[in-house]
Amino acid sequence: MLWLLLLIPIALIALSIYFARKRKAQPHVNMANENKEAYEEMYYNQGAAKKAADPKHTKPF
Repeated sequence: MLWLLLLIPIALIALSIYFARKRKAQPHVNMANENKEAYEEMYYNQGAAKKAADPKHTKPF
């Protein structure tokens, strides 16, 4: 019965490793790492701090 308790976590770990490797092999997943500078530029140009400073997006209480 002890083997069953050890088999379940080992199977879950093996499945998670399998799907992680499968996900990393897809080209659209790795695109985020390649375009990091583009995402940083979009964050700074269109981020929440930029919109919070804009009076169009604020409401007087």
